[in-house]
Amino acid sequence: MRLATICSMGAALLLLAVSVHGCAWTREKQAEDAEAAAQRSQESAARAEAAADKALEASAAAMREADKATAAVKDATKEMDRVSAHLEELQKEREAEEEEDDDEPPRRNKAASAAVAKASSQRSSTADKTENDAPKASPAAAPSPAH
Repeated sequence: MRLATICSMGAALLLLAVSVHGCAWTREKQAEDAEAAAQRSQESAARAEAAADKALEASAAAMREADKATAAVKDATKEMDRVSAHLEELQKEREAEEEEDDDEPPRRNKAASAAVAKASSQRSSTADKTENDAPKASPAAAPSPAH
């Protein structure tokens, strides 16, 4: 019996050793899996950080471009205001000229009327001169009353 007890104790110890070794191997495998997962997580975090850096750079570049666009819009607005003011000034000048023209008859019409009157008087005086300067028909050239 002793031998059987010893054998059974030996078997139990062997079983205990195998199970402890199996348990250690399982823990070792779990530790390796955890290390691999941690490594993948670190690589993923590094990629995410690189992507975030690129996104920040792109955002900064976009903000710089937006600032440039804002400055361009401000410049364009100033130019439009300047042009608008100039156009308003020209419009006021035109309206003032039109008011002056309404108050006074147009100068062109006065000049045209004067030119027409002068030409008219020259024609009438020329016609008078041609009547006076025309040779008078001699009595011999006139037909005789007897014929």
